[in-house]
Amino acid sequence: MDVFKKLAYLDFPLGSYVVIGSGILAALELREAKDLDIAVDSILLSELKKGREYKKEFRHNKLFLVKDDVEIITQLDWEDYPTKISEAIKSADLIKGFPFLNIKETIKFKKALGREKDFKDIKLIENYLAKNIIMKNDSL
Repeated sequence: MDVFKKLAYLDFPLGSYVVIGSGILAALELREAKDLDIAVDSILLSELKKGREYKKEFRHNKLFLVKDDVEIITQLDWEDYPTKISEAIKSADLIKGFPFLNIKETIKFKKALGREKDFKDIKLIENYLAKNIIMKNDSL
């Protein structure tokens, strides 16, 4: 999936959402993303709930809005991960003009999820960060 084409198609207003999960890995070309997980603020959530495009699903006592390969997350924080959607939006990394959960926060998020695939993603991110620090130091 081309995350940038998908985000351009969705055309959500900047400042009202942040891409979470594997989105940043795809944006940085570390691995492919099979779907797009997007946390949205209450205003955008209200607009999306009015339409009939997204199907409502309840998982882990949380509401998700789902359509094809897009999942709208309505609550980001839980017991092992205290960051709220508003904080994630404010601290997002912009890549090609689109907001992604910042890379260090993505590590915390994936640690909290604690699945095998999340630990693989953390390794990819750590390798990316190490490589980019070395490259940055070499250019000094």
